[in-house]
Order: sequence, then structure tokens, then C-alpha cells
Amino acid sequence: MDKDEILKKSREENKNRDYVEAEVLAKANGIALGVGMLVCCLISVLHAIFRDGPDYSAWTVLWAAYATVCLFKYAKLRRRHELLFGLVYTGFSLFFFVVYLRRTLGVF
Repeated sequence: MDKDEILKKSREENKNRDYVEAEVLAKANGIALGVGMLVCCLISVLHAIFRDGPDYSAWTVLWAAYATVCLFKYAKLRRRHELLFGLVYTGFSLFFFVVYLRRTLGVF
């Protein structure tokens, strides 16, 4: 393959993709998950102060979001560490869901 063929193939593969937008979305995703973690901490602390204990439902949602991001990245990129983190975060989400069901709804 010569230089022109490689450039032509690259242009065809990258058609209709905006790499700046992809970078911005990736950065926004990271920031959003970090803000979500802070909000969950705040909700848990306020709930613990004004109620009988922390709010586990917020943690269930947050860990499910983290798990979804990691498992999606694993499905697309096939990086084993993404699968590992996705499974760990899924475990956290299930743990907090069971604790939520037990404490709040009296199940189990």
C-alpha cells in the first residue's frame, strides 16, 4: 500500500466522526461521574444527619452508572480491566440495592 491508499482508507474509516466532540463527551462523562459521587456523599451525609442512616438508593444508582460505563467500554474496546471494574461496580450496586431493600422496605 502506498501513502495515498493509506490516507484514502483512513478518510473512509473516519467518515462523519468528530474527534473533538468525542473527547469532550469523554471528559464530560468523567466529570459527571465525579459530581455524582460527591452528590451521593452529600445525600448520604444529610440523610444520616436528619434520618436514621445513610441513603442507600443513591449509591445503588451511582454504582450502576459506573458499572454501565465500564461494561460498555469493555464491550467496545475489549480491555479486561474494564470488565473487572464493571463487575466490581455491579457487585457494589447489587450490595447497596440489597441493603436498601432490607433497611428501607423491610425485605429480607
